[in-house]
Amino acid sequence: MSIKDTDTIPQHGWRTVPLIATPEGQADLRLIVSACYEAILKCDDPAVRWQAAKLLQQIGPMKGTLQ
Repeated sequence: MSIKDTDTIPQHGWRTVPLIATPEGQADLRLIVSACYEAILKCDDPAVRWQAAKLLQQIGPMKGTLQ
């Protein structure tokens, strides 16, 4: 499963908005990706590195970045 621009989250009970279409969503996503890379590069615990890598795999490529 990966997160796409078309994925939605519930808002106000019945409406939905694109998950990462808002500036806040994009900023949150960049923070998550940065934290995962940091964990992969610097954490001594292999389980933490593995979890970070799996999360990045689920997120998938980000638009507007070198791939």
